[in-house]
Amino acid sequence: METKLILFEGNPFTGKSTLSEYVAQQLALNGHAVEWVHEGAMLDRFPQVSAMDGTQPFSGEVVWDEWSGFARAVENRPAIAVVDSAVSNAAVYTLLLNDQPATAIQELVTQLAELCAPLHPHVIYLRGNQDRLARASIADRGPKWEKQMIDQSDAAPYQRARGRSGLDAAITFLQEMQGLMDVLLETGGWPTLTLDVTANERETNRRAVLDFLGIPEVPVTPMALAEALPVYAGTYAQRDPEGTIGSIEVRVEHDQLVLYTRGGDRLSPFVPVSANRLHLQANPIDVEFEVADGWAQRLVLFWTNGRTVAFDRT
Repeated sequence: METKLILFEGNPFTGKSTLSEYVAQQLALNGHAVEWVHEGAMLDRFPQVSAMDGTQPFSGEVVWDEWSGFARAVENRPAIAVVDSAVSNAAVYTLLLNDQPATAIQELVTQLAELCAPLHPHVIYLRGNQDRLARASIADRGPKWEKQMIDQSDAAPYQRARGRSGLDAAITFLQEMQGLMDVLLETGGWPTLTLDVTANERETNRRAVLDFLGIPEVPVTPMALAEALPVYAGTYAQRDPEGTIGSIEVRVEHDQLVLYTRGGDRLSPFVPVSANRLHLQANPIDVEFEVADGWAQRLVLFWTNGRTVAFDRT
């Protein structure tokens, strides 16, 4: 492939992580060197931009400098970079959050398109009914996620300048950001496939993205775990008493293992990748269970950056 950079853009809870991970997998199965950059890892590459939360003076130069470094890094690596929400998060969201004028945002995003042009980028833009998607995400992820949405929105200079607060205001901000993204990607010089994800037509969207990128689909045969799913379900406490994660819960839902945090947040389902190892879908995390006496007694989480955390069944 000529492209070195595939960008998945859109607001939160539009399915960017799940779809981008799938595309990275298909690229690898088709023989391409590929690096999937999850949203968290993407933010690590823009540390100063990520810190621009409105509590300090805004600097467009910082945005440009970090994007320049990012483009150089992608160009110098042999792999195709599949990146989750770089334009959305490390440009548009930051500028809008800081109440920058729409004209200034459009100018910068156009400059970023020119900066990335030698990488022959392809953009997959996921959009939809923000009110419906936001409320569905709250129903799925719980009250802690709702509070996080509201707190981030309420603290934004953009929202304070308009005297807005609360959940409806947070959704309004997302609607306005999506409206701006519509314009930016249509006029900013990015080769873009736009998908409406309101109806969550996963297979249709997958086929559309593969066609857009010119990638033939390689079927993946689901793996079978060594034990029946209920063997792995239960509550597990972090082995390190000083650990920040505390406890987690594994549940069986719709013939899948699903992870819940101590606060009750539902994370993605686990996808088996071998008889003893599973992957946390749309996250850079794997898990292995240790089974004894008919039950999983321990589990270990493995991050792609090398971090590991062990848990014991309670």
